[in-house]
Amino acid sequence: MAYLEMLATALGRFIINPVVYTTLLLAVLLGYRRVKRERSHFHIRIQHGATEVKSAIKESLGYALIVSFITVGAGLVVPTTFLLYVTFATFVLSLTFVVASLSPMYTVALALGSMALVNWQQWPTYLGDGVITGALVPIVLVTGLALIIEGTLIRKTYAHGLTPVLQKTKRGLHAIVYRLRKIWLLPIAIVVPSGPLQAVLPYWPQFTLGASDFSIVLVPLVIGTAMTSRRRMPTDVFNGYGKAVVTLGVLLVASAVIVYYVPAMFYVVIGIGVVLRMALSIVFVWRERADSYAVAPSAKGIMIAAVLPDSPAERMGLQLGECIVKVNGQPVTNEDELYEALQINAAYCKLEVMDYRQEVRQTQQAIFAEDHYRIGILAADPHGRRR
Repeated sequence: MAYLEMLATALGRFIINPVVYTTLLLAVLLGYRRVKRERSHFHIRIQHGATEVKSAIKESLGYALIVSFITVGAGLVVPTTFLLYVTFATFVLSLTFVVASLSPMYTVALALGSMALVNWQQWPTYLGDGVITGALVPIVLVTGLALIIEGTLIRKTYAHGLTPVLQKTKRGLHAIVYRLRKIWLLPIAIVVPSGPLQAVLPYWPQFTLGASDFSIVLVPLVIGTAMTSRRRMPTDVFNGYGKAVVTLGVLLVASAVIVYYVPAMFYVVIGIGVVLRMALSIVFVWRERADSYAVAPSAKGIMIAAVLPDSPAERMGLQLGECIVKVNGQPVTNEDELYEALQINAAYCKLEVMDYRQEVRQTQQAIFAEDHYRIGILAADPHGRRR
């Protein structure tokens, strides 16, 4: 019962944390800007405006439970002071509305930098206040786990919130650039020493291990990402980017061994982690700046820029970057020809589709009266027209 009471109390405190509402507000803003951009470029929204808000918790809740199980099960005790600074750092970074800055690596670095600034008189021997000094390894481990979750979320959920943007090429055509701006909110259970917490909240539930008292708190871990795909397909870009971030997280977890034996290496490890995290973003952004487009108008057919949810196109398994070559046996090169070819058999649609590896396949689907009149695809306009 004590554990249940503790978790219930922690959940109540989590709900009133201002970072939760700042994050949800930022998610609302990201959804609004995405829908506005989609309507500007295609005169239709691809995903619902609440997608970012729903996915902020829904997509990350399972990972939050896994991390909480690890942190509590392994007894990783993190000082309350450090968590307060992390909350402050998250709040400040959220107010900038730069979602790419909300990587756990940056949040932890800003929190530690703020603590060091407060205690600047103690340098160069400073490793944190008396409470922090004994928690260097748990901080590294939790940060590494958070980076692993960040990379996994990028890989697994990038499609929800990915939006196509028309961009004019040197030839005057409209090719497609894909933008991802997402944010996730993870309620992470953390074990903290009861001493400082009891001084502020004397009725907070606690448990005893050995001669020490501990409590469990729910900390809002906020993760944000921003990336653009142009030269390569979004699948390749975001899978590669996510894998790189996961690898960095694994390396950070492994580096906890170094910090355990040489505590003075703590700030070196964190500093290297920040540099490598920045380098990953720079490298992937630089790779996509080449003047070429993975999804661009093609003389072979209609290049799919996006597929609307719950449409015949989605049910047929059409993917962005694929090229529709024939519709009901008729060659097509633009959306007008697509519409005309669909009228050959208004109740059933047969497509010949070529993927970005130039492999051709056939697919078919019944068409109903309430379905989108162009089967639910958005195309890169081969004539450079902005609809």
